[in-house]
Amino acid sequence: MSKLFTLLTTIISTISKISDKTACYAIGILFAKKGLEFKNVNKEFGMKKSIVAGLLSGLLAISFAGTASADTIINNSTSGYYNSSIGQILDGTSSYFPAANSGAGDPIYNNMSPAPNLSSANAILGNWLSASPSFNAYWSLASIPSTWAINAETAIVYTINAGSTGLTNVLAQFGVDNGIYVWLDGEYLNGWMAPGGAGTSEYSLNIGSLSAGTHYMQILREDHGGATGYNINVSGDAAPVPEPGTMVLLGAGLLGLAAFGKRRMNKEA
Repeated sequence: MSKLFTLLTTIISTISKISDKTACYAIGILFAKKGLEFKNVNKEFGMKKSIVAGLLSGLLAISFAGTASADTIINNSTSGYYNSSIGQILDGTSSYFPAANSGAGDPIYNNMSPAPNLSSANAILGNWLSASPSFNAYWSLASIPSTWAINAETAIVYTINAGSTGLTNVLAQFGVDNGIYVWLDGEYLNGWMAPGGAGTSEYSLNIGSLSAGTHYMQILREDHGGATGYNINVSGDAAPVPEPGTMVLLGAGLLGLAAFGKRRMNKEA
């Protein structure tokens, strides 16, 4: 039994270091098949133990393959669609857009709701707040600058690929000088405003899960004087991948063990 434990420990250690899902799944299938098809078994190890080792290592490899982490989804180096043409059109239209050069003070707002009224900038922003946004001539696909013109507003759209199974535990963190408003697929999530520099995680937004496919995070950055600054980090985990082969292998293994158990009982009888 100690040899079985040693074998499984070695296999698990090897599998856990493999990051490529396809390779991991292939190794899992290989181990499981070898456990089922092993014919020339030496007396020391035993056929039954070989089958158990093969099945367990195969299923473990497949489970490792199905739980790969997406880790960072968006950060400061992520490109997106960028619009720097809004200027000061929105200034003074609401408390979301204070007057330039702190003419209306330097307010602090948390969890700003409802969504800001952007109608004054509709001609420049176009159809950006949608689950399927389109971009007019004011937009370009570019690296997103961490600073922009003082007293101006800028807009950003990031594309999120949630893969074939979706994402879980999605967390967005922002730092900005002065304000920021965030949407996901055109649905307003939250906004904040405060004086001072842009920290790495001034504001956090727990998004939770995203369904499979493509999503869009829309951001409007606000400034009303002094300086500008921006940081972003969005992280999450890939949702587990259902592998139908897992149950087939498990069922085959159980049938194999049952057959050996029956044979052993017949011999004892």
